[in-house]
Amino acid sequence: MAKFFFPSCKAKASYTQASEKLRIYMKDRYDIDSSGCCRAEHQKLTAQDGAIVVCNNCAAIMEESSQTENIEFVWALIDDDADFPFPDYQSEIVTIQDCWIAFEKRHLQDTVRSLLKKMNIKYVELDENFEKTKFCGVNLLAPCTPSNAKLAPKRYVEEGANMFTPCSQEEQIAYFQKYCTQIQTEKVACYCKFCREAITMGGKQGIHLLELLFPC
Repeated sequence: MAKFFFPSCKAKASYTQASEKLRIYMKDRYDIDSSGCCRAEHQKLTAQDGAIVVCNNCAAIMEESSQTENIEFVWALIDDDADFPFPDYQSEIVTIQDCWIAFEKRHLQDTVRSLLKKMNIKYVELDENFEKTKFCGVNLLAPCTPSNAKLAPKRYVEEGANMFTPCSQEEQIAYFQKYCTQIQTEKVACYCKFCREAITMGGKQGIHLLELLFPC
C-alpha cells in the first residue's frame, strides 16, 4: 500500500508559498512526496493505495474515477497532528463558507471548524452551511467542464447538473456582490479556490484555509 498526496494544481498556482510549505510539511512529517495532477495520476492508484487531497474537486474525481477506497483530506492529518505549529490569530472573527462540492462531507466540514478553533479564530456561520450550501463560486456560474463531467459524472451530471447556471462575468460579479451582503465580517474563510475567488469578487476578503495554516 502506498499513499499519494495530491496538492491541487489550482492551489499550487494560486497559493504558491503556502503550497510549498505544505509540501515540505508532508515530506518532513510523513515522508510523502507530492504527486502530479489528479486528472491523470488517479489511474495509478490501486484499491489498497491511499489518496490525500487538498481540493474538493480532486476528492470527487478520486471517489468516482480511481480504484482507491481510502481518500482523506490533508486537513484531517493536520488536525490530528499534536505537534503542528498552529498560528495564533488572536480571536479574529471570520465567516466560514462551505463548498457545494463537499456538501455531504460532514467530517471535512467539522475538521475545518476544528482547525479554525486551533488557530484561535472565531467563526460565524451562514444560514446555508454544511449540507445546505449551494455555493461554489464561478464554478457553478459557468458550464460544467467536460473533464469534470467525465471524471466525476455522478456529482456533476447525474446529480448535480441542475446546480450549474452559466452567466456572463458581469452577472457573476453582481451575483457575488448580492451574495456577500449577508456576510457581516470582512474576512471569509474558505476551503475551495472557487469559493475564495467569488467571495473576493463580491467585495469581501476571501482567504483559503491553506493560507491561514501556512501564512507567508
